[in-house]
Amino acid sequence: MSKSATKEVFPCLIITSEEGLGTVFRLSGPKMTIGSDEDAALFLPMRGVDRHHAELQVDASETWHIESQRDNLIIQNGKLLSESAIVKDGDRLELGSVSFKFRYFDEEDERYHAALRQLAIRDGLTELYNVRFFADALVKEHEYSFRKQSSLALLFMDIDHFKLVNDRFGHAYGDFVLKELAMLLTTKIRGYDLLARYGGEEFVFLVREETENSVQELAQRICKDVQNHVFNHAGIRAKLTVSIGYFWWDGKDRSTSSEDLLRLADDNLYKAKDAGRNCVVPSHPPSAEAETIGQTP
Repeated sequence: MSKSATKEVFPCLIITSEEGLGTVFRLSGPKMTIGSDEDAALFLPMRGVDRHHAELQVDASETWHIESQRDNLIIQNGKLLSESAIVKDGDRLELGSVSFKFRYFDEEDERYHAALRQLAIRDGLTELYNVRFFADALVKEHEYSFRKQSSLALLFMDIDHFKLVNDRFGHAYGDFVLKELAMLLTTKIRGYDLLARYGGEEFVFLVREETENSVQELAQRICKDVQNHVFNHAGIRAKLTVSIGYFWWDGKDRSTSSEDLLRLADDNLYKAKDAGRNCVVPSHPPSAEAETIGQTP
């Protein structure tokens, strides 16, 4: 069971499938439910995972067992389980769309996998979440909002005339701007909101359980704070502006998909660009004119 006589080890499940790749769950027993319910010990809001999909148990000899709940499918090492089964080091498990490996880790292993996980989900320059992580999170947040009948807003932001910044001051300064802006944006959101670099000079926000007026105020505040910020690096001092389009969803209309949220916010970002930049275009009403924050430098 143990890897080493000198290192304390503990049982873990490591996600090996694409969504959540590298996530490590340390198991503590004596019983742990795996499911998509928020009360589950191992919370997996992913496709094909039932609210209470399976249960893990450890016996007096510290041997782990897995058993299906409510006849949900579990595959162990390529074979469908029909009853409770012992789980051994290195075993592969599949629940819905999620694949795991059962392993015994020490603290060094856990830190190593945590570092790999961060490399998989973080943007290398800004250290914000990357677009791959954002895409997964958007689907989960959309499902969460519909289940709770609570609002979700998606804000799409773009730095105005960023190509000119790179052309005039060089890519090193452009990289500084992206990192500095990422730090500035991080201070504007709550701990449970999500901020990601979508690509290039584009950033996306997911804001849950806020009124549309509050989201509008947040977007305007971001625009104003960026406009007032001086990006000072290597003797270069410059001011920039951003444009924001967003879509606010009440969480009740099932016909609005997660893809719709992204598309509609992106459409509104383009409207903000067409309206002269340095402005916010909201989701409602569709005919509303952009609210300009100030003159674009």
